[in-house]
Amino acid sequence: MTVPDELARRLRLARAYLVVEQVEPAYAVLLACDLLAAGVDGDAVVALAIESTRTLIQPHADRLLDAVLTELAVPEMDRPTAARLVTADVCDRLAAGALSVEDAAHQLLGSLAQEPDRAAVDRLLPLLDRLEYDLRGHADAQLRAELLRFAEQVRARPL
Repeated sequence: MTVPDELARRLRLARAYLVVEQVEPAYAVLLACDLLAAGVDGDAVVALAIESTRTLIQPHADRLLDAVLTELAVPEMDRPTAARLVTADVCDRLAAGALSVEDAAHQLLGSLAQEPDRAAVDRLLPLLDRLEYDLRGHADAQLRAELLRFAEQVRARPL
């Protein structure tokens, strides 16, 4: 069974998120539904696709998604590789406006901390300190611009 390129990219990214942190349950269900719509089926794909996006709990979503990834032979990946993929995805979602600056900053810390090069973490921590301590968790225009610039620089690194 051939998986279209865009779905293969999303499956690889889902594998990376499982290694680094977790995948949102709704995202996992929708990915399985997209696989079915593309003609990619299997017992694990169907089992995940029939779950509710509203009530599926995290541990069960992770197990079901892992079964889908195994069923479709999506290769395992090491933590540093997974972290770089997740970091790139968070930067892309932030740039597209699909993720809030506040959420992106924390997700970036989580993924960057799992990469071998700690320089980016050292640059991000002062921004997070300002966000949490000076701005009480709500980014102002200046911090938003700085975090967007930071994400752009991080994203420019080669995968």
